[in-house]
Amino acid sequence: MKSFLAPAAVSRVLGTGALMLAIALPFLYAQSAHPWLDKQLSKQRYACPPGNSPVRGPADAQVTIVEFADYECPYCRSDEAVVKKVLAAYPTQVKLVFKNLPLDIHSKAKQDAITAECMGIQGKFWQAHDEYLSGAPQNKVTAGADKGKLNACIAQGGEGQVAADLGLAKHLGLATTPSYVVDGIRIGGSLGFDQFKLLIDAELARKSGTR
Repeated sequence: MKSFLAPAAVSRVLGTGALMLAIALPFLYAQSAHPWLDKQLSKQRYACPPGNSPVRGPADAQVTIVEFADYECPYCRSDEAVVKKVLAAYPTQVKLVFKNLPLDIHSKAKQDAITAECMGIQGKFWQAHDEYLSGAPQNKVTAGADKGKLNACIAQGGEGQVAADLGLAKHLGLATTPSYVVDGIRIGGSLGFDQFKLLIDAELARKSGTR
């Protein structure tokens, strides 16, 4: 024997279902809209002091990105455009701290890191950094430097910044390049601009009390 619902009953059932779906959808969306971001924000945060490392951006920026990179790493080179885009998009809210993580698989990476450190002593770190990541030849990396002082600094292995960066990376459990620590959140591997934006916006909202 078949059973049929009256039209009015069908309307009530459909109406109730639509209402429940309308109530549930925002909750479901909020839970699944940005699973990558949710994963990052749920991580434990670790202290990553800037020390004497080079910095781009204002000292009082609300969000700090610490980048661990290797000058011979192709992913670090491709990420450089993304990092610069982030700094341009958040000129007052974000600062970048650069730290060295030269990998053993890259034969010249540690020497390049020491050279860039020694260029920094002459006020030319970012010149060396940018030229290395653009694949420039060594003479362009060190252009304008006092070569006698530079070579003496390189010969003694710099002033210890590269070694300190390697020690910090080991302490944080970072072994791939690039790696990032964003307000204490460790992230290994390349990031796109949209991922940076999600995380930065979330941190800005958290610090302003709106999240």
